[in-house]
Amino acid sequence: MIIQVIQHDPLLPLGYIKDWANENNYQINTAKIYEGDPLPVDETFDLLVILGGRQTAYETENYPFVVEEAEWLRKLVDENQSMLAICLGAQILSTALGGEVQRMAHMEIGWHYLYEVEGAAQHPLLKGLPSEIRLFQHHQDFFSIPERAEKVYYNQNCNNQGFVVNDNILALQFHPEIDAIGIEEFLAKDQIYEPDEEVLVQTEKQIINDDKFEAGRKYLYNLMDNYKAVINQPRPHEV
Repeated sequence: MIIQVIQHDPLLPLGYIKDWANENNYQINTAKIYEGDPLPVDETFDLLVILGGRQTAYETENYPFVVEEAEWLRKLVDENQSMLAICLGAQILSTALGGEVQRMAHMEIGWHYLYEVEGAAQHPLLKGLPSEIRLFQHHQDFFSIPERAEKVYYNQNCNNQGFVVNDNILALQFHPEIDAIGIEEFLAKDQIYEPDEEVLVQTEKQIINDDKFEAGRKYLYNLMDNYKAVINQPRPHEV
């Protein structure tokens, strides 16, 4: 399997996805958008992973790469390319399919519960995944669910946390890929936010000392195994 990665931010690498790929002896190719790498429009790959970033999907004057990337993603969806889009990547994918990205009234930073919508567990990419799990979040923007997609995740802080398109595309607002080293490096270099009274923004100590990393790793490995099964034996699941 060849995994093509779109990395928008040096502080948000592959994390557990890289571990899973290495353990399976899969090839990883990375386009570092933050270094000016071009999109791999002429490359062939089995799975496209679009990572997060501290940019926005709607300030295109500041981040002109978003327009080109959205157009390319729309083309790949039409070509039935398998994709995993995370955080900013999910927001760009939503806009590519006609959705909107807006700012929430509050930030959501730290470990928060996520819930599957009814029937989501039947989707092949979500097979065997928990219907309720606590994973890492770091965002203030959120996406709408495009017409071509089905909503699969939500929580009380942000109603739209994930969507699927067909059998082989999943977009997530949260970060199942991030590991302990990644979080420590991110918090060391990113802006420090004051915790809020509703505990939507947790303290650095709360985040780093949390015991949910292993749950995140298991979720991510199960998800990637599901991608492998879908890519090897694709089944129609038109929406």
